[in-house]
Amino acid sequence: MKTILVLAQNPELPDAIKSALDGHAYRLLVRQDVEEAEPLLRSGSFHACVIDADHPQIHLVWILDRLKDLAPKLPILASTQTRSPELEEALHIQGVARILTKPIRPRLLRHFLDQFQTLTSPHASAAASPPSHELRRPPVARELPQLTPIRREPPELTTITSVLPHAFSVTALSTELLPRLRRILGIHRASLLLRPAHAASQPIPSDLDERTLSMIGSSGLPLHPKEQVRLSLDSGLGAILLEGIPIIRRGDLSGAALDEMDLLGGDVAVAVMHSGQLVGVLTLSTRVSGESLAQETVESLFFLSEQIGAAVTQIWSQERVVANHGMMEGILRELSSACVVVGRDLQILHSNHAARSMFLAPADASAPMHFKDLPPLLANRVFQVLKQGQPAPAFRFRFPEGSSRNFQAAIVPFQSKNSLLPMSALIVLDDQSQGEQLRKLEVEASNLRLVRIMADRLAHEIGNALVPVSTHQQLLSTRHKDAEFRASLETALANSVKRIGRLVNQMVFLAQDRPVVVESNLVVPLIEEAFREAQRHLPNQTASIRFNADQSDLSVLGDAQALRHALSEVLMNAIHANPTEARISIKISATLLANDSPAVAIEVKDNGEGFGSDGLAHATDAFFTTRSVGLGLGLTVAKKVVEAHQGRLEILPNEPRQGGVVRFTLPAAERRLL
Repeated sequence: MKTILVLAQNPELPDAIKSALDGHAYRLLVRQDVEEAEPLLRSGSFHACVIDADHPQIHLVWILDRLKDLAPKLPILASTQTRSPELEEALHIQGVARILTKPIRPRLLRHFLDQFQTLTSPHASAAASPPSHELRRPPVARELPQLTPIRREPPELTTITSVLPHAFSVTALSTELLPRLRRILGIHRASLLLRPAHAASQPIPSDLDERTLSMIGSSGLPLHPKEQVRLSLDSGLGAILLEGIPIIRRGDLSGAALDEMDLLGGDVAVAVMHSGQLVGVLTLSTRVSGESLAQETVESLFFLSEQIGAAVTQIWSQERVVANHGMMEGILRELSSACVVVGRDLQILHSNHAARSMFLAPADASAPMHFKDLPPLLANRVFQVLKQGQPAPAFRFRFPEGSSRNFQAAIVPFQSKNSLLPMSALIVLDDQSQGEQLRKLEVEASNLRLVRIMADRLAHEIGNALVPVSTHQQLLSTRHKDAEFRASLETALANSVKRIGRLVNQMVFLAQDRPVVVESNLVVPLIEEAFREAQRHLPNQTASIRFNADQSDLSVLGDAQALRHALSEVLMNAIHANPTEARISIKISATLLANDSPAVAIEVKDNGEGFGSDGLAHATDAFFTTRSVGLGLGLTVAKKVVEAHQGRLEILPNEPRQGGVVRFTLPAAERRLL
């Protein structure tokens, strides 16, 4: 997964990039300045960097110089609201590889990122090369001879199997097994090397740590502590074992495999298998007398190694069960919710600190809990669950002493597949009062973020509207007698007033949850008025509107001013879709709402490119826009107005280049709003 550094002080750019890269192999790290990301920049952990070139607090020259000092080869993308030749020249001179114009286009962003050469982090480099203490050699130079058929196990090795079922750890097993083997067989040395426990069930290892055999124990082997001896499965003895050869003699080896066998002081290596998978290897030296182990003995060791593999696998399974049990106990202990496990004999099997603090007196909080310590309501419900084997539906619980804290209680039975009744039951009490407080704080924080974004966007839009007014105000004292200047001033004032007035209307309608006035409104005149209002904001003389048929008899119920504003917002979007020659088609028809009450459907279709996938999903989201100007609240306000009238606004799917379609469904005049 590639890591992208985003330098921005506002959340809009990181949110847009996250949305664009959602579902792709990229991870974002957002920082407000270069200094916060300095350690990772020095380590070369980033694939690319995206900076916000529009925020007034960002000093581009300093940031780009600092990035070049910390990561000279890091590709840099700059995101800007307004693109000019001078800005592009300055950014490219400072080392920017690509420039993106807001809003971010997902396909273009992913295309630029895919063009950059993948950077290799220090971790990847480490993973690519083997550890210094591993033995990695070229593969065996010649083929191994065919083994003779395996015969029955000699009686002197039968005593070894008695230790296998009673071992509770792999280390203890090797400590007991290897010295016995050494004494029975009369050999110099014996050692046991195993794969990692989590990887032993895999036929082909994938991770670097899984491609090794580590020494678990040895007997008679000097100079090499077990943590320093590891065999790679990519070469040498490990590669031969992984190919499925069960028994390897020293005389059949050469190269790296022979070096590894000499390092272990072995004369024969026997694969430790379980269920057809390689678990490890058992190496044994020659006898003390200097003789090699007989073929019959080696073949018997292979049968023994299968039992060793089964024992090791069973130990690992037990260790996983114990670890899972300890993990579950630790989870229950650390949970802020009160957790109590009650056995079938009504004994308390487990209670965490939160439960003891809740049900016991402060002086007894460290003492064990008993069933009688549970409140009668909980005790009765637990008894019913243990008796019937059915979980109790979640219910609200409050202590009878009049505490103001509210709890959500759940009682779940623990039942095995072969048992009719549960062996125990888990009681979980979650403090809802604290959760409600946290949710309230989260809503307040979300509202504050929304207010900050809205304030920033409003300040930007109002500032743009005031620029021409401010410019004319500065020239008013010297050019007030100029007729051309007065005409320009009048136009600037009119445009600014319309722009600010539209912003005010958007805020007003966003704040309303119900229509102010409820009256009958003919649909066709309402749409015609909305079209004229849209033209006042977008003076496109070529724009035209066409109705599908004469639907003058259909009326909708609601606030005419609010509905007209909602329709004008959609019509302005339709004009924007094809500014040079906008052709808008209106289809009006009678329909029904979800509750089968009469309604009127109004479909507005433009002759533009239509809505893309992002537009269909986010067109009505606040501040979503595909243009470089505007708040991105038009369709949001329209949807809010329609829903306040108990109607529905939908963005209909469209074919590419076939025009976008927005459908209003509003209550018909025959229906009265409650």
